[in-house]
Amino acid sequence: MVDLIIVGGTRRERSKTLLQRLEGGAGRRWLVAVPCGLPHDMPDGIHGIGLNDLDGALDAAGRVRSGDTLAVESVDYWAMGASEPIPNPDNNPNVARWNAMAVTAARKRARFRHAMQALPDGVTVMMTASTLDSAARLLGAFPMGVSRIGCERLDLDRRIAFRPGMAA
Repeated sequence: MVDLIIVGGTRRERSKTLLQRLEGGAGRRWLVAVPCGLPHDMPDGIHGIGLNDLDGALDAAGRVRSGDTLAVESVDYWAMGASEPIPNPDNNPNVARWNAMAVTAARKRARFRHAMQALPDGVTVMMTASTLDSAARLLGAFPMGVSRIGCERLDLDRRIAFRPGMAA
């Protein structure tokens, strides 16, 4: 199987398409859905890493073997750097604690990206991103072991798929 990047549409449409493609994946199948949470209708046989489980995502990346399929939700999330603002959804008054948690999360995302670069040969990687441009920019600035041009790219907005090597 060839690596895949799914872009466009809503986050829910991207997630649903990713899960459909993952069902047909080879070997053990892994879904890292940290920023989005696991779907309620997740099929049997897929190892899922759920909402905010950054340690679980790191563990999963270390357990993937050649012949497995790894699906990763939201390149946009994983490529967020330490300087990017992370919203404080609970309006936590302890700003120092919130900032410390944000820095820790940024470090764990960086470790996950490095783990992605070290995946063994033969692993199929599937990802979602908001747009093809953001995927190209983010994967160029924050490599995750996947070449945008070397992937099949599926654009849900334009209802078009680009084979590996094709210009968008």
